[in-house]
Amino acid sequence: MNLEETIIAVSAPRGSSVKTLIRMSGFNAFDIDSELCPLPKPRIMTKSLFSLGDDTLPVLVATFEAARSYTGQNTVEIQCPNNSHLIDMVIQKLIDVTGGRLAEAGEFTARAFFNGRLTLSEAEGVCATISASNDAELKGASLLREGALASRVEHVSTILKKTLGLVEAGIDFTDEEDVVAISKEDLRANIEACSCQISSLLDNNVSMTALHALPLVVIAGLPNAGKSTLFNALVGFERVVVNPEEGTTRDAISEQVYFGSRETILSDIAGIEHGTDAITEAAQNKTNRMMEQADLVIYCVAPHHPLPNEHSKYVIVHTKGDEADSHADAISVKEGAGLDALMKQVESQLGEQLNPNEQALALLHRHEQLLLSAKTSLEQAAADTQVPELVANSLRNALDAVGGITGQVTPDEVLGEVFSSFCVGK
Repeated sequence: MNLEETIIAVSAPRGSSVKTLIRMSGFNAFDIDSELCPLPKPRIMTKSLFSLGDDTLPVLVATFEAARSYTGQNTVEIQCPNNSHLIDMVIQKLIDVTGGRLAEAGEFTARAFFNGRLTLSEAEGVCATISASNDAELKGASLLREGALASRVEHVSTILKKTLGLVEAGIDFTDEEDVVAISKEDLRANIEACSCQISSLLDNNVSMTALHALPLVVIAGLPNAGKSTLFNALVGFERVVVNPEEGTTRDAISEQVYFGSRETILSDIAGIEHGTDAITEAAQNKTNRMMEQADLVIYCVAPHHPLPNEHSKYVIVHTKGDEADSHADAISVKEGAGLDALMKQVESQLGEQLNPNEQALALLHRHEQLLLSAKTSLEQAAADTQVPELVANSLRNALDAVGGITGQVTPDEVLGEVFSSFCVGK
């Protein structure tokens, strides 16, 4: 990755939106001022005209000087019509004038890291924010991006650096009997303090992988039990077709739905029945699999329908409460009766949602492995306090592991792996 070259990329997806964003960063980014597009004062977005040879393109332009930009380099952002042909023309002009190139995946954020604008864990938080698929993931990613992990790890790193320096100083002055760089008591106390802080991070952490998987709630029941009507009510709009004819729903239809504060994937599945043809049998196989995989099943029972066998993950819901022969506890979607109680019951039965916070950070697998490695090294250092050379080696290993989280001590292959997971233009 050559940090000297000017890089250009589309930083907003091409598609049906009216405008898109082209971002350019590097030492030559401002060279377009005289040839392609008049540039405004830094950090002010203004209307401008971008030269495309004989024609000009109306655009919005903003500039950011290196000292105040995301990447730590001169940066230009251009908003233009979201037309693929025009976008390609603008990018080619930018490449021709600046001598730049198309950015690689994650290269803008990589430059922010290499130029000291972000720690490595903060950069990973940027990537995690982009890829977050639910609120819990977004919260965990935001904490990473805002430096919550980096600040706690850097505190440990500071103690380790100081302690290692004193231990190595003691080794250097081993021939001087009166020189004691650090006492055995202080050494043990520092090792214990670092170990406790790392243990706290590990014991209270929430795996980012676990946040990605929302609980699955399935609405099941016999055909024409009011499943789809209830599904639409819980989703909040007419997501599926409702018809009194049995067998309208053939495939599972899913939406993200909140039950109180609990975010879930809610699925409406085909009614439970015996397969009479290949299509019905395939639908029933899918229904059975979904019910097995579900964290919770809302089982709908219409008037005169039999109750299912008891199951710990079933929430039995009597439906069609507006009909004359309905169950005494039946809900009525038409009248809005019983829905609030059902939502509270589902929320309660699902239990508490994993919720990242300052005390329980969301960690990536890489972070967990490095923290475990640092903890093991500290345990070894505590066991070798009588031998300064061994203690120094263990402390250095712990410092390397901790530094791998913030990027202070990170092999090139690790950096390549981290930033290759980004999308282009970020």
